[in-house]
Amino acid sequence: MIPYLKARKNKGLKKFMTKKKVFIVAILWAAGIAILCLWAIKNEKVHAEKYLLLQARSFFQSIVSIRAWNASHGGVYVPVTYNTLPNPYLNDSFRDVTTKRGMKLTKINPAYMTRQIGQIMTKKKMAWFHITSTNPIRPKNFPDIWEAKALKSFSSRADEFSQLIEIEGAKPNFRYMAPLWVTDSCLKCHSDQGYKEGDLRGGISVTISADSQLKLLKNVYLKIIIAYTCIWATGIIGIYFGRQRLLKEASKRHEVIAELQSSLSQIKTLSGLLPICSHCKKIRDDKGYWNQIKAYIQKHPQSQLGHGICHECAQKHNSAFLKDKDSPHPDTRDL
Repeated sequence: MIPYLKARKNKGLKKFMTKKKVFIVAILWAAGIAILCLWAIKNEKVHAEKYLLLQARSFFQSIVSIRAWNASHGGVYVPVTYNTLPNPYLNDSFRDVTTKRGMKLTKINPAYMTRQIGQIMTKKKMAWFHITSTNPIRPKNFPDIWEAKALKSFSSRADEFSQLIEIEGAKPNFRYMAPLWVTDSCLKCHSDQGYKEGDLRGGISVTISADSQLKLLKNVYLKIIIAYTCIWATGIIGIYFGRQRLLKEASKRHEVIAELQSSLSQIKTLSGLLPICSHCKKIRDDKGYWNQIKAYIQKHPQSQLGHGICHECAQKHNSAFLKDKDSPHPDTRDL
């Protein structure tokens, strides 16, 4: 094959391979960016849920602390009002008292206090509390399906139970629940139910709105997608221009290779020319000796013939062609 055509064929093959490799690199780059983008989005959602979890824990711990304070005093007396009526589920002979001045007071136990605080926080749209148990004194304290699932997990000594609930057509909520264990102060009201200290009494579920947090999260998602799209586009542009540069350099290399192959071919052609005596037809070898043409061509079939004059013919026909008469390896000039 002609060297120049061979170089062109190799050049075309390398271009094809380069396009294929660039396509594979572009696919891998896009896949890598997509994975990182999804990981960042998932990570942000995890952080948002952790933030909601910390909020719910804070509300729960606040209620538990208030209940503990109430229980430590055996309940708290407050004036009877339209919004604070005597608790019909409190079995206590000292539930209602009247002061010497005629003020009617009723005892607020921890459960009643929790409900009232929950009502205030619900009105302010801060959170919603629900005291629940599988064996409640107050019927409205029976657990819903989600709370029943949480109570079942507490039976296995789980510390807490939480979930981000997103229902189509309704605002998203984050629900949290932690257990309430029977203590000595609880037995004053619940001993007749068969509880003993250390038993699972029930739990308090906390529900907080996740709407604002998820709206903020969607804005974060948008920023993440835009950022990673820009990174992806920058990489694709870099790959494209990198390929163009490589092709340009490869083209230059192929041109140089073609020139070198052409020069090498010319050198081989020139080196294959052999002097042949124009009189006796002997051929001069690389060592300066003249040999019979048939014998030399059998040893060197690739050689081409030129014209010259051997030493003997030069002496015989024209002594002017001799360079040095005393040389042990006489040479003649090529014609």
